[in-house]
Amino acid sequence: MRKLIYFISIVVILFSCRAKQYFNSSPEIDLIKKANEAYFKGDWETYKTVFSDKARVWFNAPRLKKNVLTKDQLIDTLKAGLLNYTEYKEGKNPDYVDPLYEMIIDNEGGKWVHCWLTWIGRANNGTEVITPVLLSSHIKDNKVEIHFINFDALPGYLAIQGKEPTRTQD
Repeated sequence: MRKLIYFISIVVILFSCRAKQYFNSSPEIDLIKKANEAYFKGDWETYKTVFSDKARVWFNAPRLKKNVLTKDQLIDTLKAGLLNYTEYKEGKNPDYVDPLYEMIIDNEGGKWVHCWLTWIGRANNGTEVITPVLLSSHIKDNKVEIHFINFDALPGYLAIQGKEPTRTQD
């Protein structure tokens, strides 16, 4: 009986010592917040500093080798897209849910930061665009190594064409 209690105690201790793998705050989350703040200010030099020299970026594209962008190509792509807008900002007011940030540690010890935010812009023709954005970033040595930017491009496309996107309510 004593051996059984001893064995059960060891099993309980071992399983209770599992490392935490989900975080709401971390230096890696702060890095992505820094990148987002720089993006929304148009501070491209600061934005560029969060990426490693060998960062691989997928900008609203499937994860295929042919779709990989460098950090410089990403910045050029972002700047080119923003030429269609007179202004853009992050959705932060009582009408929008605050951006959500989380970090997970995967089974190999890799640190991934995920961010959900609302992007709001005004197209050159005056049409407002509201788009949810998901960012997923693999962080190593306090730099972004892999970065996925995913969003619904249709509202922006329609706005640039001068068409108002239709929204349905549940």
